[in-house]
Amino acid sequence: MAKKDYSALAEAVIENVGGKANISYATHCVTRLRFNLKDRALVNPDEIKNVPGVLGAQWAGDQLQVIIGQGVADAYDAICQKTGLAKQAAVDENLDDIKPARDWSPKGILNMFLSTISSIIAPVIPAIVGCGLTQGILYSAQMFGWIDGSSETYNFLYTCAGTAFYFLPVLCAFSAGKRFGCNPYLAATLGALLIHPTFIGMAGEAIQLFGVIPITMSKYSSTIIPSILCVYFMSWVEKGLKKIVPSMIDIIVTPLLSLLIAAVVGLAILAPLGGFLGEFVANGMLWLYGKSGLVGGALLAAIYPFRLATGMQVAFAPFTAINLATLGYDYFYPVTACSNAAMGACALYVYFKAKNKDVKALGLSTGITGLIGVTEPVLFGLVLKYKKILWAVMIGGAAGGAIMGFFTVEYYSFGFVPFGTIMLAFGPTFVYYMVGVITAMVVSVLALHLMKFED
Repeated sequence: MAKKDYSALAEAVIENVGGKANISYATHCVTRLRFNLKDRALVNPDEIKNVPGVLGAQWAGDQLQVIIGQGVADAYDAICQKTGLAKQAAVDENLDDIKPARDWSPKGILNMFLSTISSIIAPVIPAIVGCGLTQGILYSAQMFGWIDGSSETYNFLYTCAGTAFYFLPVLCAFSAGKRFGCNPYLAATLGALLIHPTFIGMAGEAIQLFGVIPITMSKYSSTIIPSILCVYFMSWVEKGLKKIVPSMIDIIVTPLLSLLIAAVVGLAILAPLGGFLGEFVANGMLWLYGKSGLVGGALLAAIYPFRLATGMQVAFAPFTAINLATLGYDYFYPVTACSNAAMGACALYVYFKAKNKDVKALGLSTGITGLIGVTEPVLFGLVLKYKKILWAVMIGGAAGGAIMGFFTVEYYSFGFVPFGTIMLAFGPTFVYYMVGVITAMVVSVLALHLMKFED
């Protein structure tokens, strides 16, 4: 296959960044050209966006980033050839020395948080997709009576299907280690420590470490935020130690102290903090739903992507169990179904709309898993990456959630929503369940279409 010619693209980009005289430094990362420019007023970002082959352009602090995609290295070579700039080594986006100024506005903090979470989870998506599809197929097969839930085959497949989710703290910790620039294997060890069988067996117990440090043990399997917080803290500990520990004993002292310090601070403060925030949000949403089902249902569905991204959805499990035990049904699942339906529908829309073949493939695979009821792949693969999809999911989810809340739609057990275990919604409110789910799908796709989504 002939190599693509980036000469025209390079000329157009150089012209619209103010000419080669305006470029003080240029490099690239995996997908973007990165320019440090002398006079920002000479740049025409809108014109750059319209250059054939350019997928987008944006300022990150004082640095202009031009999104090219897979051919960025060739485009960069063409830029250097036409400007005479010395070629620089490709930037490691996890260890970037050209760090733009941070935007500490509420919007900037939210974008920073979502992009960080998304970049950590993205490498884990294949594992989540594989296990998620297995879960959906297995549960559906059991509901239709195609497999015996007590058989050895079912138990084997059930264990396989839950592996990525159970060990999510380990997978996320390894990815976070690479993202935050610390030893990823040490990070994975810290993530594994959070779900060590000994500690899980002590869940609910309080101990006094060294007789003075209180630690309340808890279950952190299938969570995301606790391990990420712990690894982020450990990354600073490791970097600090490397500055003061002599190189001769660095290989011994730094891993030892990094792991022990992060384990103590993580289990005592950081990991419980994630659980506390989850319970706080859950109690607030429970109160709101009780006061106004329509408003509560809409809000619960609208913010579900954020609850899922932070692992706070786990905090709702006890309330679901209480509802099932006291009422005989749960009203959180139908609301969640609307958000899941919106994510799945938007992913399938992306499949038909996107031009990039990788994005199309991601839209199809995550759309299917999303409609089954496994939404981590679509959330971290698409929703948190494209703000228009996030807004569409929130709008569609809120529309469907309002219907679920207004009619107090019932769901009769733990399952996969909207369609993975749809038989658990069969009952007096099933019609409203379907109306809410379909409304969420239609409204989210319509919103995404009106926002003119482009990949």
